[in-house]
Amino acid sequence: MYINTSKRVNTRLFAGDPGRFQNPLPGTVVDSAITDKDIYEFYLVSVAAKQGMTTPTRYTVVYDTVGASPHMIESLTYKLCFTYYNVSGAIKEPSVVRYAHRLAALVGERGGRGHDPPQPHAGFE
Repeated sequence: MYINTSKRVNTRLFAGDPGRFQNPLPGTVVDSAITDKDIYEFYLVSVAAKQGMTTPTRYTVVYDTVGASPHMIESLTYKLCFTYYNVSGAIKEPSVVRYAHRLAALVGERGGRGHDPPQPHAGFE
C-alpha cells in the first residue's frame, strides 16, 4: 500500500453548533463529502490545537493491494501518530513520515556532495 501524505493543506474542519465553532476532537476522520469521489482519500485530525484552528492532514491512497477496509486504514494511520520516539502524545503525521523527513534533512545536511570522505585514523589501517 502506498499512501501520499499532505501536511500542508488549506482545508479547515469545524465542530460544534452553527455560530459556535470549535476544533474537532483528535481522531476525527472525514472521508466523504469534501473528498474526491474518484480516489480514496481522507482527512485526519490527529492532535488538538493549542491555539487557533486545527489543520487536518490529507491522506490519499495511491496504491492498494492489501484490501483492508477504510476504517482499518484510518485507524492504523491515527495510531501511528502516537508512535514517535520520546513524545508521550500524538504528532500531526504518522511517525514514519516524521522519521523519513528527519532522515532526509540529516542526509541533506551531512551526507551531500562537497564533503570529504572520512579518513582512517593512524594505526587502524
